[in-house]
Amino acid sequence: MRHIENGRGMSFLPAKEIKMSDYKFRLAEKKDAPMTSRWVAESGNQIDPEDKQLGLSQTSPMAVYFIVERDGEPIAYAPLLFVLHLCHLAFAPDTRASERMHAMQTLLDGAKEFSVEAGVHRIQTLTLPDYGVAKWALDHGFVADDRVLLTLDI
Repeated sequence: MRHIENGRGMSFLPAKEIKMSDYKFRLAEKKDAPMTSRWVAESGNQIDPEDKQLGLSQTSPMAVYFIVERDGEPIAYAPLLFVLHLCHLAFAPDTRASERMHAMQTLLDGAKEFSVEAGVHRIQTLTLPDYGVAKWALDHGFVADDRVLLTLDI
């Protein structure tokens, strides 16, 4: 893997372009910006407005932008960004509820500080609405997203 400077930090990309038949996958370049901006603007309601904002380098300084070309012509564009994903919380069995609340706030404060330093501007978690942690998260700035989260383990 080689380093590619991007925003405030480093991104890692394959050492060579990935080519499949007539299709080529590559890192977007500055010269692609007007074209990709036009594609996004012309997408109508096919791209969620929040996703449009997330794809901006001002919003997500660590975002990486990819282009797919066919026969040398760009045909697809995708911004990808880094997200801090809270997998779960675990507490010592003998902690009191007040200690757990304080611990969750301390974890959130620390994770937010770490995220900002790393150029990551989104923390997410998965939970169920009736869990206490879901209620706590909603009271502390997390927002429920009605869309379906799709994941791919690599």
